[in-house]
Amino acid sequence: MDKSYYKNKIDEFLADYCKNHYFSGTLKITIRDETIYQKSFGYADFENKIPFNDHSLFTFYSLSKPFCTLGLFKLVDKGLVDINSHPSKYLPQASSFDKDLKIHHLLRHVSGLPDFEQTIEFKNKYAPARTCDLRKHVELISNYPMRFSPGQSSMYANVNFIFCALIIENVSGEKYSDYMKKEVFLPLEMKTAYVDDRDIVAKNKVKGYSVDKTGNFTPVEKSYNWLLGAGDIVGTVNDVYCLNKAIKNKLLISQKSWKEILTPSPLNDMGMGCSVFTWHNKFRISHNGGHVGFRTLHIQLPNDDFDLILLSNCDADSRTAISEGIHDIFYSKDDKISNFEMDKGYI
Repeated sequence: MDKSYYKNKIDEFLADYCKNHYFSGTLKITIRDETIYQKSFGYADFENKIPFNDHSLFTFYSLSKPFCTLGLFKLVDKGLVDINSHPSKYLPQASSFDKDLKIHHLLRHVSGLPDFEQTIEFKNKYAPARTCDLRKHVELISNYPMRFSPGQSSMYANVNFIFCALIIENVSGEKYSDYMKKEVFLPLEMKTAYVDDRDIVAKNKVKGYSVDKTGNFTPVEKSYNWLLGAGDIVGTVNDVYCLNKAIKNKLLISQKSWKEILTPSPLNDMGMGCSVFTWHNKFRISHNGGHVGFRTLHIQLPNDDFDLILLSNCDADSRTAISEGIHDIFYSKDDKISNFEMDKGYI
């Protein structure tokens, strides 16, 4: 493969894209474990003009969910958690929720659970608190009606993975951040990843921004509310790449568990902690993340051993446009790698 050809094509595409759009962050593309392209744009800190480096720590937001899934399935493989059980078996505060609710419903976002932010009253009362008593909050939202019966419909919601993280804490007897470091990050050689909170000060931590139509980048405070297990991991682009290696080589958990994780629900495109669907006639495993100040994306095309990671520290959402452009570069009709009619667009 002519790496210089693809590097030049990607540089041309991104230069053209950035003429009319804003992107700040890092893009990494690998094929068969070889880095074809890795480059950063913009700044980790715009006020002080600090550029990104290999150690830049991005907030993953919902790209945290695949890692939470791995943490939970380590307990499944040890026989300590049964995903066919009601969450209250391990989280007593969940005892009032629908009796048909199962942990596997949480992992595929088909639980129907009410969320912490579904009413303004709840959000205004509890979101400003510096610390959240999440177990108490689970008990409080049990007074709200279910959005639908478990397993009968689909709605993506952070609350599902907050339940999973609390189950991990209760079963392991450890703080979620400590458990994830010991059982997931270190075994996968995610050398700099950690579960974030307001009091952590870390070197190389990237600032998040909002960008206006004139290209002014304004710093914004990242969100910490109700993100335990659902959107609380911080790490580098190489930490995310460890997820690619884990999926490809079926690391950390059993083959049986990997098969369950990568089997999508008939109600949506969700596996357990990841989306699993066909993208341009290619089998795709992925997850993205986005909230105040950050947008993230990981795409793995396992049949081609192709991996794309985009980590951005601004709210200008470039994930779809850039991933589609990269797809065109590598898989257009005239390209050497593949030859098929492309499907324009995905959700």
